[in-house]
Amino acid sequence: MDGAVPGRASAARSSRRPLDRLAWVHAASTCGDALVAVALAGTLFFAVPVAAARPRVALYLLLTVAPFAVVAPLLGRLLDGRSGAGRLALATAMALRAALAALTVARTESLLLYPLAFGLLVCSRAHGISRTAMVPEVLGQGSAGQDLVAVNGRMARVAALGGTAGALLGVALDRLLGGGAVLWAAAITFTAGTALALSLPTTRRRREAVPGRRRDLMDRRAARLARPPGRVRLARMANTCVRAVGGFTLFLLAFELRRQGVGTAGLGLLLAAVGIGGVVGAFLLPRAARLVREDGLLAGGLLLCGTTALLLAGRVGVESAAAGGLAMGAGIAAARLGFESLVQREVPPPARGTAITRAETTFQLAWVAGAVLPVAFPLPTTPSLLAAALVCLVAAVTYTVGLLRRRRGREGRVRIAKSTGADRTR
Repeated sequence: MDGAVPGRASAARSSRRPLDRLAWVHAASTCGDALVAVALAGTLFFAVPVAAARPRVALYLLLTVAPFAVVAPLLGRLLDGRSGAGRLALATAMALRAALAALTVARTESLLLYPLAFGLLVCSRAHGISRTAMVPEVLGQGSAGQDLVAVNGRMARVAALGGTAGALLGVALDRLLGGGAVLWAAAITFTAGTALALSLPTTRRRREAVPGRRRDLMDRRAARLARPPGRVRLARMANTCVRAVGGFTLFLLAFELRRQGVGTAGLGLLLAAVGIGGVVGAFLLPRAARLVREDGLLAGGLLLCGTTALLLAGRVGVESAAAGGLAMGAGIAAARLGFESLVQREVPPPARGTAITRAETTFQLAWVAGAVLPVAFPLPTTPSLLAAALVCLVAAVTYTVGLLRRRRGREGRVRIAKSTGADRTR
């Protein structure tokens, strides 16, 4: 027994080293993204959606879905169970962003800024999907669900810290040297991230007594045909509802504040509150997950978003909207953390990449669909918030009932199997 403890400790240390490298890669990515956002904040790219009328804001939202149309068909198949594919995808996304950031330096006042910024956004989405798919590979086959929740929480904290550091550095460089220096800093950061991504280990999956080419064909066929487990499909439904209600509520509050004559500072406070809610959730939710696990995080995200919308009905102001944004950010973070951990644990490697890319595409579509409604139509605020609360409540009940049915069905199958085995023994 005494010899087993040092062995476990050394195994934990060895598995922690690749996680540390992946965390550094993720930190470099979010830091670089923040630098790019700061550099482009004063250009015509961000000036269009912020000050535009409703049709232009709606068009801007629809364009945010386009990167997933580019990423999903290619990246999912690349990541499905292939050894080293995640590392290659992370390194490629980093290297492309370094090149695009460098090309953007001299083109911030040109129409070429749009395709360059679009390319940066596509690569950022590709990084996020690849990083999610890489976590189980880095942890190894014996990772438990609770470990995945803790690791994903750590990645969310790293993203928050990296984004904050990039934003602060970007603001300082912009004031001292201008936006070009910020973009060069982003290019350097992405270049460092490329080197870090290439240093990640390649985990080779065990192959059974099947020829390599035939095994690859079997894996690809499984990736195409396999459906996510029922529990993952339920979780995807719950997270889709959270994203749709989150986008709907955020833009509904933003346009209500504009109708009240609130300036840019009030709108910025609302957006900052959503971000802070996500950061707070990243630090606190992994501890809560020890009690409620992934299903509890998803149900909690639904209930928190629904309760927030209900409490905001009839009392929207700058302070209440900021508090609502804080709660919504935490609810979205809870649902995201629960879903990521569940899909990483429940979906087998040959189908994991496709499952993650399809889910992320669905979530982005849900966010945009929810956000477009208050942008395209001048909806009454109080009834709309009550409707959003009702949608979350119905989704929470549906999700809970679905889980209970699955649990009862599983218990019934176990009882039948035990009784059949007992009969055979007799």
